[in-house]
Amino acid sequence: MDKNEVTKEQSQLDEVIKKLENQSYFIWELLDRRQGQFNTISYKSGKSDQEQLTKTKSQPYFGRIDINEDGINETLYIGKQGVRDMDENLVVIDWRMPMASVYYNFMPGKSKQSYTVYDEINRRKFTNQVEVRMKREFTIKDKKIIKMLQQVAETDSELNTTLTDKGEELTVTDDFLKEILENGDTTGYLKEIIATIQKEQDEAIRQPLEYNVMIQGVAGSGKSSIALHRLSYLLFNNKHLKAEDLLILGPSNLFISSFKGLLPELNLDGIRQSTFQNLIVEYLEPFLPHGVQRNYKDYFEEVLFRKGGSEEQARTEFKGSENFVKILDGYVNQIQSGYENRFVALQISDERLLVSDLIKIFEGYSYLPFVKQVHKFIHHVETHFKDFVERKIKDIESHMESFLKFLEDGGLSGEEKELTRKQVLKVADYKVKKLKMEFKVDFAGWKKSMEIPDPYRIYKEILSPDVLKMFKKEIGEGVPDLFGDYKLKEVTYFDLAPIFYIYLKLYESPEKFAHIIIDEGQDLSFVHYAVLKKMTKTVTILGDKEQSIFRGYGQYNWNNLMKSIFNDKKYLLLSLDTSYRSTKEIISVANKVLENHYGDSYFPIIPLNRSGPEASFNMVTSGRDLLERLVTTIESWKLKYKRIAVIHKDEKKAIGLADYLSNHFNQDAVYVNPDQEVKQGYVSVLSSYYSKGMEFDAVIIVNANEESFPKDELHARLLYVLLTRAQQEVKVLYQDTPSPLLEGMVVERQRIVAEFDDIL
Repeated sequence: MDKNEVTKEQSQLDEVIKKLENQSYFIWELLDRRQGQFNTISYKSGKSDQEQLTKTKSQPYFGRIDINEDGINETLYIGKQGVRDMDENLVVIDWRMPMASVYYNFMPGKSKQSYTVYDEINRRKFTNQVEVRMKREFTIKDKKIIKMLQQVAETDSELNTTLTDKGEELTVTDDFLKEILENGDTTGYLKEIIATIQKEQDEAIRQPLEYNVMIQGVAGSGKSSIALHRLSYLLFNNKHLKAEDLLILGPSNLFISSFKGLLPELNLDGIRQSTFQNLIVEYLEPFLPHGVQRNYKDYFEEVLFRKGGSEEQARTEFKGSENFVKILDGYVNQIQSGYENRFVALQISDERLLVSDLIKIFEGYSYLPFVKQVHKFIHHVETHFKDFVERKIKDIESHMESFLKFLEDGGLSGEEKELTRKQVLKVADYKVKKLKMEFKVDFAGWKKSMEIPDPYRIYKEILSPDVLKMFKKEIGEGVPDLFGDYKLKEVTYFDLAPIFYIYLKLYESPEKFAHIIIDEGQDLSFVHYAVLKKMTKTVTILGDKEQSIFRGYGQYNWNNLMKSIFNDKKYLLLSLDTSYRSTKEIISVANKVLENHYGDSYFPIIPLNRSGPEASFNMVTSGRDLLERLVTTIESWKLKYKRIAVIHKDEKKAIGLADYLSNHFNQDAVYVNPDQEVKQGYVSVLSSYYSKGMEFDAVIIVNANEESFPKDELHARLLYVLLTRAQQEVKVLYQDTPSPLLEGMVVERQRIVAEFDDIL
């Protein structure tokens, strides 16, 4: 490949940009959205569209592919938006089109490619075969091609090379992805990865809507970005879908804020984003006591991080288990199936409904969800007796009027007639009041006996030892003993999912989605997934079992989950083993932590071949020493990094540390909780369990000693999470003896007790 090829491609680019500017070419997505004519598109069409037009004009495409399909040679350009000419011919293929998958999947030696087209109307799919002759990737800056990577079908061809605009020829291994990652800023917000989507990522993105997809991806493998690109792909290729049909679930508001800027870029405006607890609490609020604990801080601080919390941990694990779902199903089913057994005949005055009458009325509403069926049934019976009472009252009034007429010309004096009239009215009034009171008391008593407890009351009943003992075969002998003297003092994060599951068993789902994206899915329990199954047709779950830090509550085996929950639907498990976030030096440390705990049974992360500073391990002798090291490191890092995190294991010490640092850095160091957004340019201080899903240029881990991070599964996973938050550099501090999880990486030194040790 010579420089002339870059010149030719630049001429092609100039021509496309020119025609976009003079509106001879159009962005097809914008036209399709408006369903208007070509000449109705203007630059006044809205801020979002203006931004898309501007971006498309400056970089209409990022790749080219030359193919042969059915003996016909074609050259296709691939871009972030589809571009058509006035005759509706495709000039640039939208990356979401089925054909574009050939571009992402091709590599030298694999020229035979296929792509699948879905016919949404006839519910059929067609697979087309093509042969790829050549692929080019472009780096375009200020409307100029500054680098072009070329790959051809033959693996050992000299044509597999990279050429710059200056004519410099580089090796193909100097790839675009590595360059983008090394030069890109870490903003903390997800970025679109359209131009750099890798083969395995593309496979996950392009799964059809009717599939449940589970993506097991190591830290930094791009799971969250894949999720949003998948939603964009689904909306583009399923025209019946609307934004409100889709939902993104994240672990915290802090996490959700990390992708808000990416939604417009991927045409995802209007898609709902929520945490699981925020999604359901609004429906449970009428039943719940005040003071619901929506986060899981206390579980980590008071249970997992402290000795003696094993009983509460066991209760929490049970609350999220498959066995608990069986009990919830069994107990609620008993309430439903045994409801008619509670029927007793109801008689008010001389009107009577037999049990057989009640059953007939109840079963007449069997098409409704159970609670609505009960409400309709009770209302029907109430209306029946109200009508009877009204007829009875009319009869009394009619008899009274007839009697009063009978008194006329009856030989009574005026005084006698008035006295008799008053007595008759008094008798009629007494009969009416007696009838109304009889209805009020008798019906109220019957209604109370027919009402269903609310989901919260049912949940409390289920957690009683007497109820749990009824299900010993399902749960074993030990579980009822765990709840022997248990009192549900407050509703916690771990109670919300089972209470809402009961709600869904009794009521219809308040919301239904076509597809839900579940990020950090390893932290949700079996009960969470049982709930979500009732709220959506299909899901995409993104998670990493090595980051499952809820110790027995979250997910460790995706196959088991998918078979248990989604066994009635098509599902697909995909694995992403390469980390695109962290340098190989950081990944080496993260892998060593897992190896130190699991031995040879762990699966190492594969880092992209990208180097950075070595991870450093430093002993601190005191709290003052810690502060001095933090200040020195942060001041040095602020010269080269935009986003710095200081992560402490627990919240109390993290908040204290943030106060000290804030005083030194003039309020530029802040403690970040899961309900707020990370501020740009600030040093973020976080608790370990709130750092999940976050990304920073550089991370300092505070006090990873043997006391804070003992050698067990929880702390191996937790330390792995903290290390992999860093993109470019990580520093680990420790007091006394380093964690045994760092064995082989740290040279130990002795401790000296001194001032400020309270923040260690």
